[in-house]
Amino acid sequence: MLFRPHIEVIGLDISQRSLKAVQFARGWSSKLKLRAFSDIELDKGIIVEGDIKQGAALTEAVKRLLAYPKYGKFNTPYVVSCLPEQKTFIKLVDIPPMSKEEIGQAIKWEAEHHIPIPIEETYMDWQLIGKPAPGQRLPVLLGVAPKGIVESYQKVLADAGLINLAQEIEAEAVTRALLPIDDSSQDTIMIVDLGFSRTSICLWTDNSIQFTVSLPLSGEKLTDAIAKTFNITWEEAEKTKIICGFDPDKCRGSLQKILDQEVDQLIKKIKETFDFYAEHFPNSAPVNQIMLCGGGANFKFIDSYLKDALGLPIVVGNPWLNLKSTPPVLTRAALLSYTTAVGLGLRVVERYYD
Repeated sequence: MLFRPHIEVIGLDISQRSLKAVQFARGWSSKLKLRAFSDIELDKGIIVEGDIKQGAALTEAVKRLLAYPKYGKFNTPYVVSCLPEQKTFIKLVDIPPMSKEEIGQAIKWEAEHHIPIPIEETYMDWQLIGKPAPGQRLPVLLGVAPKGIVESYQKVLADAGLINLAQEIEAEAVTRALLPIDDSSQDTIMIVDLGFSRTSICLWTDNSIQFTVSLPLSGEKLTDAIAKTFNITWEEAEKTKIICGFDPDKCRGSLQKILDQEVDQLIKKIKETFDFYAEHFPNSAPVNQIMLCGGGANFKFIDSYLKDALGLPIVVGNPWLNLKSTPPVLTRAALLSYTTAVGLGLRVVERYYD
C-alpha cells in the first residue's frame, strides 16, 4: 500500500455540479463508523465537462465543504479523490506471459494502441487481475488520464490545504462501494450511475472492471426539458420530476412524453453497450443484472421501467454494503448520491469488514 491503513482519509467526490465528502472512523470492534459527511452545490461554469475553469472558486468551495459538514467533523488533511469520468480511460487488456520487470514497458506499448492521446501526455496506472495459470496471458486493468487534468485537480486540493494521497477513476470507487469485496461469484453486472450532469456505465465481470462508458445523459437535462416544456422555473421542474417520476398515477400527458424520450435514450445506449460487450468480449458471460446508483436511481419507478424495456433484473445499489456497522445517518435516498465518495473513503482501509 502507498500509506498506512490506519490513517483516516476523506473520500472526496468532485463532479460538475456538486462536491461530496465522507470520512470514516474505525471503532473498537474494527467496524467502520461514519465520522462526517458533507455536500454542496457548485455554481455553473466552475467545472465544465471535467475541465476546471475557475480553480480559485473550486478551491474555496472545497474549503467550505469541509469546514461546514452536515454531520460530524472532518479532522484529517488526507484525501482520496476521483478524476472526471469523461476525461479518463479504463480498460481490461491482456498481455503475453512475462516477468514483472517487463510488464511496465509492455503495458505502455499496449496503452498506445488504445488511447487517443500521446502516452507521454498522460499518467498511467495498472494492476494485474487474478492469478493466471503459468503460460496464460496476463489480464491487466489499465487506467489512463491526461496530465493536465490530473495536475489541475491536484492543485485545487493542495491550495485547499489538503494532502491528496490518491486519485482514482470514478468507476473504481463505485464498484468498491457497491459490490461485495468477499464475493467470488462470476456474475456479470452492468452498473449504471445516474448522475446529475452525466450518466456512466461500468461493465463488471470476472471480479474486474472490463470497460466504462460515459454518456451525456443526465438528471439536469431532464429537468431542463421539463422546465422548457411547461414554462416553469428550474426549481419547479426539479420538484415535478422528483414527485412524479414514472408513477403511472402522476406521470401523464406531456410530462410522460418528456420522461419517455429522455429515458429511452438511456435504454438505447444500454443496448448499444450490450452489443459492444458481446462483440469485444465473446468468451465472457452475458450480463445478468443491472445495478443503479447515483442520485437518479431515486427516480420513482425507473427500475421497473428499465426492467420492462431491457428484460433483465434491475436492482438499486447499496453503498453501505461493505460497511458492517450501525445504519448510516444518511437516508437511503441520500446515500445513493454519495456512492463515489463512500468508495473513495474505503480505498485506504486494508480490512473494513468483519
